[in-house]
Amino acid sequence: MTRGIPRAGARSGQLRRIAERRARAGRAAGQRSRAPLGARRPGHRPRAPERTGGAAGAGTGPAAGPAGWDRRAGLLAMLLPGLTAVATLVFTWVSVTQVSEELTISEQGQIADRYDKAIERLDDGSANIRRGAIFSLQGIMEDSPRQQPAVIYDLSQYIRAHAAKKATSAEKAPDIQAALSVLGQRDPAHDGDRAIDLRGVQLADVDLKGADLSGALLAGAVFSRGDLEGTKLSGADLRGTALRRTILHGADLSRANLYKTDLREADLTEADLRGADLTGAELSGAGLADVRVDGATEWTGAHRPEGDLPTATAVPVPPDRTTSTATPRPGGDAT
Repeated sequence: MTRGIPRAGARSGQLRRIAERRARAGRAAGQRSRAPLGARRPGHRPRAPERTGGAAGAGTGPAAGPAGWDRRAGLLAMLLPGLTAVATLVFTWVSVTQVSEELTISEQGQIADRYDKAIERLDDGSANIRRGAIFSLQGIMEDSPRQQPAVIYDLSQYIRAHAAKKATSAEKAPDIQAALSVLGQRDPAHDGDRAIDLRGVQLADVDLKGADLSGALLAGAVFSRGDLEGTKLSGADLRGTALRRTILHGADLSRANLYKTDLREADLTEADLRGADLTGAELSGAGLADVRVDGATEWTGAHRPEGDLPTATAVPVPPDRTTSTATPRPGGDAT
């Protein structure tokens, strides 16, 4: 063999020994060993090592190791209290809604039972028991406003049944007086389309001071010598009603129909008669001091021997308006 020419394979063996020494040195230093380079063919580039941890290498990269699972466990631990709170709120809302519906059904059932028992007691032979039933109906109206139209109908019917055939004194009929008081103390906002119907009722000496009978049907009724001071009767139907010697001091009779109403010797001081129809009304001896009237108050045919029917007072004109008020209507027949 010629001196100076390396043997075949000598170069490869030398490179392999170098790689082995480097690998041993790397392991001693705690580093990962690199793959032996080996002999490189001309024009050949070593293949780059594959990267792991991506979508293609899922489950083999660092995220799939202990550190990745620790991060996922930590995230779940942070989200778990929030999810628990949301679930608790949803469960609480469902429970409260269900309990509220059950309470509503239970209350409606209790009110229905109370209503049936009160109606049954209205037919009792004892006036005191009937009076207690009337106040029970008042409580039902307050607890369940939706029942108010039905209670108005029942109490109106009760009064007509017990005080429409002959004249009755309210002082001798405490149950009727109680029914009138309950009707007068109700909240009209819950009346619906139901009006108090006391047509033809004959009651003397009734006490309805400050009661609210707005829009009530009282045609042909008798309330002689009653106390209706400050009573609200706006829009009420009082055609042919007997109100002789009745106290109507400060009563609201605006827009009321008082056609041929008997108001002889009635006290109408400071009453509101604006827009009221007093056509053919009997006003002999009635106190009309300081009554409030307007151009819409109708006096045609009103019987007033004193001849001092009030006239409409001028309405103050706002400063920014120059139009004049309507002229008062004539007093009509005062004979």
